[in-house]
Amino acid sequence: MKNLTIILFIFLSLSTIAQDKIVKKSGNIIECKVTEIAADEVKYYYSGNPKLIFGVDKALVEKVEFATGEIIKIEDNTFENSEYYANQKNRALKINFLSPLMGSTEFVYEQSVKPGKSWEASLGLIGLGIDPAEIKPVGVYTKFAYKFMRTPDFYLHRMQYSHILKGAYIAPEIAFRYLRYDSHNYNYNYSQSYNDSHSRKENFGLALTLKFGKQWIFDDSFLVDVFWGIGYGLGGDENETLPYGFVAGTSEAPIAVTGGIRIGWVF
Repeated sequence: MKNLTIILFIFLSLSTIAQDKIVKKSGNIIECKVTEIAADEVKYYYSGNPKLIFGVDKALVEKVEFATGEIIKIEDNTFENSEYYANQKNRALKINFLSPLMGSTEFVYEQSVKPGKSWEASLGLIGLGIDPAEIKPVGVYTKFAYKFMRTPDFYLHRMQYSHILKGAYIAPEIAFRYLRYDSHNYNYNYSQSYNDSHSRKENFGLALTLKFGKQWIFDDSFLVDVFWGIGYGLGGDENETLPYGFVAGTSEAPIAVTGGIRIGWVF
């Protein structure tokens, strides 16, 4: 019985001595007894003075290690907490609103990966639209982009995106294009007249651009996406402008530009 009392006494003594740890983002460690992890701060006291309660701002804390071995990591900000967006739709189907005016029709699928990040894939059907240059284009182009949503310059507690797909963004994008079209050749003579001849040509295009845009979501169902981009690209034609998916330069000036207005539905 005496031995049991001694063991119990030692156990209680160790429990009293055992400390929790508040690990700050700076690397400093506070050894204490944690009493509460509140909305804005972590409250604690030192074992030698349990009547005096201290508090440390949660924004300064990386994690709390309890004497029991349990570890609680402190959330950096609420933007990345997916629970805030649990009831929102995170996929979208879009169409490039202006692309038919330039000779193609572009369809886009977007999928949110996590708050603040999403990817989108595009398929453009060249020839399905108006042909103002009368070059009879036929072909296809594809694009793939990874979007990073912009966050505020400063952070307030419990801030989050109003919608998981909404906001200003930056997106690296790669695009491929293939088409066949009529290339016009104008031959001028000294009588200030010219002959117009054309030949059927093939075109392979490649572009790597950086897009800047903003996407609005209305009633968790309808969206508008406005963007423009610039980067490197090949596949231009010295005689014809090929505005299908992107406009690219030649090997002498390998510049590519892109842009558009997309509308779509969120689901």
